[in-house]
Amino acid sequence: MYGGREVIVTTYEPSELRFCLSGNDALTLLEFIRMSLNCNTKEDYLALFPKIRELLAFNCANSFLAHYDADNRLVLVYNANINTPKEWLQEYQAKNYLQRDVKVRENFKSYKVQHWDYDRLKLYKQDEGLISLYAEFGVIESYVHGSRFAVTGNNGSMFCFASPSIKFDKRADAILEFVIPHLHLALSQLYSNKQLEWNKAVITQREKEVLNWLKQGKSSWDISVILGVSERTVNYHVNNIRKKLGATNRPQALALAARRGLIEFS
Repeated sequence: MYGGREVIVTTYEPSELRFCLSGNDALTLLEFIRMSLNCNTKEDYLALFPKIRELLAFNCANSFLAHYDADNRLVLVYNANINTPKEWLQEYQAKNYLQRDVKVRENFKSYKVQHWDYDRLKLYKQDEGLISLYAEFGVIESYVHGSRFAVTGNNGSMFCFASPSIKFDKRADAILEFVIPHLHLALSQLYSNKQLEWNKAVITQREKEVLNWLKQGKSSWDISVILGVSERTVNYHVNNIRKKLGATNRPQALALAARRGLIEFS
């Protein structure tokens, strides 16, 4: 029961899948499995989604790995965006909606297929600001599903497929139940490969200095004065740090640097 209403999530065994799919669908799934097993690069991973689109109509898709920490806050470990607009992601990150998104919460609670539309978001008392953001980019109606296997440690996955015209039916549910474990392993492999790249990255002594000043909340201009260099030079170092660590912004660069032991937070 949730909010006085019963929410039913139905799962489908692989043996039931054949009752939902055509012969062409089955061939597409076999090709998808082959591709997922040979997924080693970001390009390989992105190529899986046009194949899924042959089975499930969607406009936008996104995926990520995350886990809850000791304070019950969700920690984003790795994000592999498919084609969700960057403007949407920037607004989502800027307002820290990850911690208040009911789609995310319910995914990491059950790892079951979830159908989301306006009524269900209201039922789950979703933040009105986030509902408006979903509506602005046409991603209210969506399927969400994820997985967590022991081989990936504490990290679980979430995959979101959105479209204003998406159909919630038994066939789509069955397809997602089948493909998500394969996507989860492909995404986890991508993350493992990325970690190897991070570990190979060499941070110079000057870049470590810049990181430590960033940690203290200093701006590029502040650091330029402290180090006696131009602000442009500081920004050059910051961009190099981001590229080496695979970070999208300064806070993420600091988090990744701390994880690798390059800086310490007291």
